[in-house]
Amino acid sequence: MDASAFIAFLIAAVCLTLAPGPDILFVLSKSLSSGTRAGIRVACGLVTGTFIHTALAAFGISLLIRESELAFSLLRWVGVAYLSYLGLCALRQINASSEETEAPDKPERSLYLTGIFMAALNPKLIIFFLALFPQFIPADTAHPTLQTLLLGLCFSVQALIIFTAVALFAGKVSQTLRRKPGIAKSMNLLSALVLFGIAVGVACVRR
Repeated sequence: MDASAFIAFLIAAVCLTLAPGPDILFVLSKSLSSGTRAGIRVACGLVTGTFIHTALAAFGISLLIRESELAFSLLRWVGVAYLSYLGLCALRQINASSEETEAPDKPERSLYLTGIFMAALNPKLIIFFLALFPQFIPADTAHPTLQTLLLGLCFSVQALIIFTAVALFAGKVSQTLRRKPGIAKSMNLLSALVLFGIAVGVACVRR
């Protein structure tokens, strides 16, 4: 791949990452409700899950999943169930006391895995990467798998930078908002609504 094609890919990747989508909205809502550290942990998990999809695309597994109605449907509905479960957990936090929501650190340690599963169980990423990468990899390239992995790595790095910036900004805002119990509950409600919204979006994905 020449430099101009790589720059074009990078610009497209940044624009796609900045566009209002489920990943960036969840990082934003989680950072507002739980602070910067929580948002960054989710961001790292989302990026890891994204690169898992890159590897699946590079080795042809994504294409097999997309072509299999059973496999694609299974991935979709497992993703819907997981996102709905996360949404219900966020709703339960609304009624928890301030001591229960701020004291334990254990939920934060699981946020990285939450991000991984959110991305890995999202069939939209299968369709997205199968459509994106071939546009920037020449048909006659000698190492398409390697180039796909490198493009995926670049996509993941720029996404992590952007998600981290969003988490830092939203985390600073949350430091003020979380001092007020009513607003803190609203932030948890926002996080739940975002998760349910993502679940509905995943349920509507078609091959």
